[in-house]
Amino acid sequence: MNEAIKKFENKAYRSFWNDGLLDLMCGLAILMIGVSWWQHLVALGAIFPAICVSLWYPLRARLVEPRMGYVEFTGARELKVRTFRFGLVAFFVGTMLLGAVVFMFARGGTSSLPIVWVAGLPLSLIAIPILFFGLFTNCKRFFAYAVLLLLAGVGTVFSGSEPHVGMITSGFLIAVAGLVTLFRFLSRYPAQPPEAT
Repeated sequence: MNEAIKKFENKAYRSFWNDGLLDLMCGLAILMIGVSWWQHLVALGAIFPAICVSLWYPLRARLVEPRMGYVEFTGARELKVRTFRFGLVAFFVGTMLLGAVVFMFARGGTSSLPIVWVAGLPLSLIAIPILFFGLFTNCKRFFAYAVLLLLAGVGTVFSGSEPHVGMITSGFLIAVAGLVTLFRFLSRYPAQPPEAT
């Protein structure tokens, strides 16, 4: 019986992430990091992952839960979700800042690495937490997003462009994919009218 409940919870957990809202938040975070780099406000880019994570919960409560209901997982899984959420923000911000620092040092001539190679590093670092999203949520599309970011990093290296170009492009594509998924979800599951008391 416990095995059947566990399988049902695993299935519910996978479907929990299929509304596209997480995709949209990830895409917007990457897009805004790219825009802040483009405008030479690199430090400002660090706040966008935290903002997007903060917006995810209230938006989910407003858009998703009226259609699908509130899902309460076991205490261990809920703790895992909370820990993952905050840990991922820290990791996202940390990798973004690390990429920025390495890129700035390389551009300033204080690194032995060629600047053309270092330019692809920030996108590769951002791909790591997106890959973890895929592993954590069991949603294969996040693996595709991670591959997109890696390809954008490689494209940055071979085109000799600045990292923000790949960030803006890949962030925009991920945000659009999330928006399309979210609109499909909203049209497939209309909000339930409140029960009369």
